[in-house]
Order: sequence, then C-alpha cells, then structure tokens
Amino acid sequence: MRRIRARGAIGIGLALVLVVGAVGGWMFFRSDSDGQGQIVVGTTSTPSMLDPGGAFDAGASMLTSNLYQSLLTYAPGEEQPVPDAAEECVFTDNQLTVYRCELRGGLTFSNGREITPEDVKFSFDRILAMTERAAQEDADDSIPEDEKFTYAGPSSLLATLDAVRVDGRDVIFELSKPDATFPFVVASSAGAIVDREKYEELEPRADNEVDGSGPYLLTGFEADQYAELEPNPDYDGAAEVPEHSIRVEYFTETEDASAEELLADAWESGEIDVNDGKMPPDVMADLSASDPEYRFTESTGTSIRTLGFNTRGGAPMADEQLRQAAAALLDREAITRRVQHDTVEALYSLIPVGFTGHGTPYYDRYMDTEADGLRADLEAAGHELPVPFELAYSRGAANHAEAELIERQLEADGIFDVEITYYPWAEFLPAIYGQHPFDAYLIGWRADYPDPSTFTDQLVGQADGLNTGFSSDSVNRLIEATQAEPDRGRAAEDFRTIHEQASEAASLIPIWQDKRITISTTEISGIQNLSSNSGVWRLWELRRI
Repeated sequence: MRRIRARGAIGIGLALVLVVGAVGGWMFFRSDSDGQGQIVVGTTSTPSMLDPGGAFDAGASMLTSNLYQSLLTYAPGEEQPVPDAAEECVFTDNQLTVYRCELRGGLTFSNGREITPEDVKFSFDRILAMTERAAQEDADDSIPEDEKFTYAGPSSLLATLDAVRVDGRDVIFELSKPDATFPFVVASSAGAIVDREKYEELEPRADNEVDGSGPYLLTGFEADQYAELEPNPDYDGAAEVPEHSIRVEYFTETEDASAEELLADAWESGEIDVNDGKMPPDVMADLSASDPEYRFTESTGTSIRTLGFNTRGGAPMADEQLRQAAAALLDREAITRRVQHDTVEALYSLIPVGFTGHGTPYYDRYMDTEADGLRADLEAAGHELPVPFELAYSRGAANHAEAELIERQLEADGIFDVEITYYPWAEFLPAIYGQHPFDAYLIGWRADYPDPSTFTDQLVGQADGLNTGFSSDSVNRLIEATQAEPDRGRAAEDFRTIHEQASEAASLIPIWQDKRITISTTEISGIQNLSSNSGVWRLWELRRI
C-alpha cells in the first residue's frame, strides 16, 4: 500500500528550540581585488542548534567544531588526537580508567574571560546533568508529556565517564571501566568547552549566541539559512588563525524543491565558492575530477544510511524475526543504482569501508534468503501477514524516492504493509531521541571520530545512539573487550563478531555508505583538508588564491 503523508508539528520539549526558515534573502560577498574576500560555503547539513552540549547531529558538530575548542583535536591526515586546548593528555594508569589533561594557560573565550579547568569540567558535567534531567522528567507523571524535557545531545559518547575532577591546571576524567577510545571522545563535539557563566547546566542555550574559543567567531546566524564566521584573532590551538571570513549557506527543503536541488542551483549560478553538500544524485554522478572549471576532491565517506527499528516491547517490529525478514528483503544494489545513481556504495556492515573491523555480515547472513521461506516461517511463528508499520524519514539525497523504493521492496511479497511518512528535520530528530520513537526510520550516522567504536559502541552498545532500544549482554561484553584494547588493530576480530551478532538482531540495517565529494571554484584551495574520518569540519583550511 502506497501512502505518503506529511505530519504537522509535534511537541519537542525544551531541548531543541529551532527556528525554521526558508532559503533565500541572503547577500553574497564575492572576491575582493586583494584576494581577501569572504568564502561562501554551501551545505545541506543544517545544525539543529549552536550549543555543542545539546545537539548530536552532523550539522551541529560540523559548525561547532569551528566555534569551540576541545582539549584535543585532529590534524589533517591524522587519526590520533593531538592537543588543542590542552598541553597534553595521557592515561595515568595501566587499566585505562583515569585520563588526565593539562589545560593550556592564557586561553580566553570570545567574550574575553579566561578559560579555566572548571569550565572544562562544567562542559562535561552538564551533558550528564541534562541526560539525568530528561530521565527524571520522563518518569514523572505529574509533568505533561509535551512539557517534559527531551534531550538529544552527545551523552551517548560519555557512557564510560564516571566523574570529572580538577587538580590545579589538570582536568581528571575517571572512567567506570577501561576505555581506550576516551581520547577520541574528548576530541569530539562532546568535548567542546563552553563558558560556565554563559551556559545553563540543565538546558541547552537557545539564543543563537556563542561563547567559545575556536578558530572562528560567530558574527551572524539564522537557523536553516546561514552562519557568518570571522577569524578569531585570540585563538590559540592546534590550527592556525584562519585567513578568511566564512559564510556558510544552509540549504533546506521547501515546498517547491529539495535541499539538494537548491544547492545545485546555487552552485550552477555561482552563488557559492565551495560546495560541500549533497546535490541530487544525477548531478553528483556527472561530476568529474578532470573538469577544469572547478576543483574536485573525493574520498571514502564516513556517513552511512541505515534503516532503524524500535525494538521495544509492543512496537510493531519488536520481534527479531520480523526485522530479519526486512533485512533479507532490502535490495541495497537497487537503491544505490536506481535512486542514488551509484554516488554511494551498498553497505553490508554498520562499520563502513575504511574502518577496522569492516566486513559483510548482512550479506553473508541474508544473501540466500527466499521470500517464500520468510513468509512460511513468519506464519508458522504466529504472525498475521502483512505486518503493518510506519516508516518515518526526513532529509537526505533523493529522500522521497529512496523511501518509496524501500516501501515497495518491503511490501512486494506481502509480508509487510508499510506506511511511509515524511517529517521535517526539526520534528524528526527529537522524535528519534524521544521516549517513543517511530516504528522504523531511515536515518544517517556520521563518524564522530576515526575509530570503529563510533559505529559499534554508539549503535549496538549500551549507548544506543539511534535509540532503537536494542541491548545484548553478549555484544556489550565484546564491546568492553574492544574498549580495553589500546592496540585498535588487535580489536578487529571482536568488532567483526559484534557486527555478526548485530546482523542477527537487525535493530539497525545498513543501506549504503556515502562518497565524500567536495568541489570549489578554481580560486579556492584547501578543500582536500576540509573533512576526514575525524568528523572535524576544517573551514580554516580554506584559502582564496
């Protein structure tokens, strides 16, 4: 049955205060004769907010990595964190449970106040405090559902953090269990340092202002439209002070065009200098590295597209056998070819190509499954077919066509009755992280750091980064083993075993892995360093030549 409907606004709590605006009405600052003109960057990754402690979406992480410092960061081409706001960071015990960082002296926020170790401690503590507030209010029946605090921040990255202490200039992280990946977490958006005098402990900042110490200062912002960035002359960290101001243009879906189409139009008309977003797949497929009219860089992407399920009791897809049937019916090759025009690669593991532990467990398990056998097994188990469920989706390249094709694939053999529903991103994201997520949902996941744990601990472990409700003692024990292994290569076999078990549970089904393609005008350099497996968006690497 083919039904596509749009939903109205839903209550999203206090965590996300979003202003949804239309694309347009901007001024473009083009090149000056002295070569110091503002660089305009176009992207379809819009941030949900500017508070790094309150948001965990890719757009927010990308922008805030330019506005805030963390104790650690990543240099271009490096997969191990290097000091940024810290002089150094080290584990002080052989058990990998105590991590100590010495804060660099003389650092200041954009408002002029000196950064202290207490600010660092506060930045981590408030993430845990907001998580606890959301849990308490969810359990409080005296609070109306639409007034409860809903939190969608990076708390899942801090699953092993037990306490933060200050000792002079040192910040000491005490972990609940061995965790060799904690330095990656410190270098992620979860480690962004905020001014404890400007940010509330128990709710995200919602005034669209920033008090950070990153390479850039925020001088203007309109949600879903643009961000104006100026070099921060007082920045002192791993990168150099940027040479150019930046205007980030955000492209979002309207009634008349998709975000990808709007971005393509802006590129074609010369309105942007750097195109770092997704255009329609047929347009992306025509890009060529040999075209002399623009600069081109391509790399294996770190974003994956997944089909997620609510596995909690009472949900339509709570039964593992039903999810396994969906995994067997999904035809990734058709999606990548017919919808995405081969601009992405079919993916058969939650760990994508380029990360330790990548394999093909979903292919190996489901490649020979026949629909007739699935139907017979489900009916024998007492399921009345077709099984109805709602499949929610939001933004993404060719998102409508992708959802429609997946609906047809899952319904083709009479096993499922799928109702696909489009939600605006401002409604979709808080619902995913709410207490009652959708039956099923199409959503992307982007690496937070260059280690397979970002696709393991976060997706099928206790962190439950996409809120499927899935939990497995066996998987969690294997995750603990990988966390305790400082040599990440030696953990490869455990990662593969984890994802073999994940393929059986099928709480998340990988669909494809993106290709990272960035293009710019010929007068812009540095696009090859703009992004990498680290998740850092290095706008400061861009130069006008």
